[in-house]
Amino acid sequence: MADREIGSEELIMALDSVTWYNGLAEIIVHWKDEDYFNTDYEYLSWKWETFESYDIGTQNQLQVIWIICVELFGNCGTSPRSGWIEDKAGFYRFVDDITKTYREAD
Repeated sequence: MADREIGSEELIMALDSVTWYNGLAEIIVHWKDEDYFNTDYEYLSWKWETFESYDIGTQNQLQVIWIICVELFGNCGTSPRSGWIEDKAGFYRFVDDITKTYREAD
């Protein structure tokens, strides 16, 4: 395969495939639910009891997606694993983008 520039559309499609095939989309679509995250200080952050309710394999995969979201739409103190989302509108669009296949399959 020749070297090619990979853009945001290709990355979104790849993440959509990951969430669909790994069964994460059915969880991630709920990231838009009003009560899914803590909303301290107007930002979104993990409700750790929710995160810890998933098995360790699911936690590890969700954490990767969360870190990407924090880097794109939020901020963190020392670790993006425990970071927060500031740009909620952008984050919600991203959630829709990376769960498109799952949502359209219903």
